[in-house]
Amino acid sequence: MIRRLPSLVLLCLGVVLAPAGAASSGSDAQLCRDLQVEPPLRVEACSRALGAHDLTQTQQLDLLAARAQAFDDLGDHARAIADYDSAIVLAPRDPVLRLNRGVAKMHGGRPADAIADYDDAAHLKPDWHLPYFDRAVALTDLGQRAAALKDYDRAIELKPDDAWIYVGQGDVLAASGDPTRALAAYDKALALRPDLDDPRAKRAEVLLRLDRPADAVPELDRVLALNPSKPRLWQTRGKAKFELADYVGAAADFGHALELAPEDKDVRRDLTRAELGIGDAEGAWRTLSSTLGSDGGEATDLTLAAMVALLTNRAAAAEGLVRRAVDIQPGGATAQMVLALHLLQQRDPDDARAAAALAVSFAPEDAEIAAVARLAGAEIDPAETPPAPPLPRATPAQIALADCVTALAADDLAAARAAAAGWSLCHLAAVLNK
Repeated sequence: MIRRLPSLVLLCLGVVLAPAGAASSGSDAQLCRDLQVEPPLRVEACSRALGAHDLTQTQQLDLLAARAQAFDDLGDHARAIADYDSAIVLAPRDPVLRLNRGVAKMHGGRPADAIADYDDAAHLKPDWHLPYFDRAVALTDLGQRAAALKDYDRAIELKPDDAWIYVGQGDVLAASGDPTRALAAYDKALALRPDLDDPRAKRAEVLLRLDRPADAVPELDRVLALNPSKPRLWQTRGKAKFELADYVGAAADFGHALELAPEDKDVRRDLTRAELGIGDAEGAWRTLSSTLGSDGGEATDLTLAAMVALLTNRAAAAEGLVRRAVDIQPGGATAQMVLALHLLQQRDPDDARAAAALAVSFAPEDAEIAAVARLAGAEIDPAETPPAPPLPRATPAQIALADCVTALAADDLAAARAAAAGWSLCHLAAVLNK
């Protein structure tokens, strides 16, 4: 979240537009500072105005700052920084120039260099919240989350009614693995600005992490009604519906997301799993297999495609896919287990047992892996078998998986197949062992 320069920050320089008696220069100066004008035209106007004779230092300062912002808006961050450098020579104690140069450095992908400008701005104007807010953003980009949270706290002390500070704070807390406090930060932002989509969408993502999909869906309904063009929003709502075991609704949302972002592999995987949840294995095969070239692919995609291939009786394709997955990620427990199930189908019990045992060694705490491995003939000590899900606050999808695992561990294949977990390794094992 990088703040764009607001007109207020630029205009607080409070300078005269142009020298008296220079009508054309005055017109250029006005055009230079008009943020509604396209950046290239502003740059040209600023340059013409700066070429005028007898500019006062204040006028030159104003025009340099305006051109710097125009350059920054244009994406020419190096020349924006150069103009701020020149302006700072004229006004070395102006905190606004320091802050805005830091913002230009951030826009140019230089957060470490921006820190010094934010430090200077905070030193020159310690009661101003923006240097702390912007420094927090830079520190976040640098992975210094604890320091970023301190700056967000200071910014809130100085400006407690700025919703965007709470949004930034929530982002850091969410990334730090503290979803409960992140949710509280987004709630504060929305209390101040209920019209903001960004914190509402992020709040929904946090609710999902807290296993509260039923609360996430209404938030996303509201955001999507106003802004249906963002694939991430469709994907997030699809994930919430998936956790609610609404696989039809999830597939529809993932389908919308994929239309908007056809190259997004995560969305394609999500859609594949939703189609498996519906029971449309052929649809899942079409969704995923078309993206898997003969020159390789990601192990996750290959493993999922191998599962679908087994479900659709494409044994040869399944073997090729899963062996490629194992080659790419030799320590992948799921890939090894899919390989074990394939070998079991091919009447190769010894190799199947070995692959299953290897999968268990890769994921000894995974109850699903253990249950499937036992079905594949691996010797699993009942005393060491991890307990099946659900988690303390389980979603319908998690409960369905737990039901499948429990049934599989009890050799009740019919119950495992009946559990609403058609996207799972557990369900694949139950189906293949009718």
